[in-house]
Parts: sequence; C-alpha cells; structure tokens
Amino acid sequence: PGLLALGHLHGINTGGNDDLDDLEVARELMHTCCELYSRTPAGLAPEIVFFRTHPPAKDFPKAHQPDVGGSDLYIKSQDAHSLLRPETVESLFVLWRVTGDPFYRNQGWLIFRAFEKHTRVDTGGYTALESVLVVPPPRR
Repeated sequence: PGLLALGHLHGINTGGNDDLDDLEVARELMHTCCELYSRTPAGLAPEIVFFRTHPPAKDFPKAHQPDVGGSDLYIKSQDAHSLLRPETVESLFVLWRVTGDPFYRNQGWLIFRAFEKHTRVDTGGYTALESVLVVPPPRR
C-alpha cells in the first residue's frame, strides 16, 4: 500500500480512467492489513492468512480452522507464526505522511506495542513467534 500511496503523491496512477485511484486502492489494502493484525489474540499478523470466498461446508469433518474474522479470514495452525515483517508498519507510516490521517499513525502504534509486548527480548532485539493465535505467543 505504501508504494501505491507514494505513486499517488507524485501524480502516478496505475489504473485506467474507470479504475479506483491508487490512493483508494492503497487505503483498502491497508485496511485489510490492519485487520490481519487486530483480529489475532496477540495483535500481530501471521505469516499466512486465507480468505474465504465461499461459505465453508458445515458438516465436513475436521474442517475447523481458527476463525479470526467472522468467517471471512482463517489461519491454519501451521501458518500462524510471525516473522516480524516490517512492510505493514512501513506502509502505515507512508500513508500517514501522504494523507495526514491519524488512523494510520494509531494503527502503527498498536502494532508497535504488540511487538514490544510479545517479541522484545531482554538482551536486546526481537524474536519471531511460533503462533499469534495464543497469548502469550510462544517464541521461536
């Protein structure tokens, strides 16, 4: 989202006349990124998230996956780890600077606090997590 916002700032729009403006696309993508963080118990995004594009079969045995969003998102347990990727926070910063909207700064602060709470190590630095689906999350 950050690169789309920067392109918009410099007068570049990748879509055609009937397409959404790149800044609007960036805002929508950023909203989805923020949801990936806010819907987990640890407040941090997992490495992989699946989007449900159709309702799951109700009686299918062992089809239950951790549902973190009213059935529109789900995370498989083997994909719930976090490698502390910085792209979301970087894009939040860029969108805040481009738009001036404090929403992006506030979301970045929430993510920073979750990083500090769950991933900071006493000797300095940060560690990856085994699962963002439990609190406290096990460290790698």
